[in-house]
Amino acid sequence: MTTGLDTSVAAKELRRWFLWLGGSMIGAAIFTAAALAGLGPWMILPAIIVGPGLGGIALIWLALSSDTNSAASHGVAEPRMDALAAAEPTV
Repeated sequence: MTTGLDTSVAAKELRRWFLWLGGSMIGAAIFTAAALAGLGPWMILPAIIVGPGLGGIALIWLALSSDTNSAASHGVAEPRMDALAAAEPTV
């Protein structure tokens, strides 16, 4: 069962991913187009830094800071610690 709050959180997360990954892709495309338009081959360097460099760092940061798989966001209660301790066998 999804609620309006779940949909809002998912939409916010999707916008964040599109902003960071799409921004680095568009930045790399602009620098690549400038290099191919004749502004100089040195324009490939910023394309490499912005595209794979910034894009890779953004991808790692987004993956580590994403909270889409948490139990709280799906309405599942956190397991109680005493219930886990009771399930352990005694020697």
